[in-house]
Amino acid sequence: MAPGPPTPGVLGEYRVVERDDGSEQVEAHMEFIELAIQQASLAQPIASAFSVGSILVSGRQIIATGYSRELPGNTHAAQCAIEKAQATPLGHLVCGSTLYTTMEPCSFRLSKNIPCSSHIIEAGISIVVIGVKEPLTFSECQGVARLREAGVNIIHMKLLEEECLQPNIHLLKP
Repeated sequence: MAPGPPTPGVLGEYRVVERDDGSEQVEAHMEFIELAIQQASLAQPIASAFSVGSILVSGRQIIATGYSRELPGNTHAAQCAIEKAQATPLGHLVCGSTLYTTMEPCSFRLSKNIPCSSHIIEAGISIVVIGVKEPLTFSECQGVARLREAGVNIIHMKLLEEECLQPNIHLLKP
């Protein structure tokens, strides 16, 4: 059974996974992050934003996928996955679900759109598994901190950082 929604006022945990220990849990996290990387590769690369992929999961069931700029309105990956899931018969599974995302969810948007961290908190997602913290290319992201302050548990799959950055190599070369 999936954990319930985050508890506001209770600091969410932050766990870093630096190696594949062979456990079923780490293997599942790796599988879903790899699927999120596939989603990120669907995003058209642009010079002004990252290409990110997200997978929304309840238990081991994928309830939605998303990638940067997939939906109209300069959307981000997590936002796309959440909106797509909520528009389906599986929408009731979003609260308490796990979001896998190749990059740390944004904490603010220059476009004035709602940041992904706010979408995640509002949706009641209880765990966010990230592939990499957002590089300082555009801003100093505080997504992980905002989510933890809202009681969301974070798992950082540090062992997959290079793969998660690959869709953005055009932005990261010196």
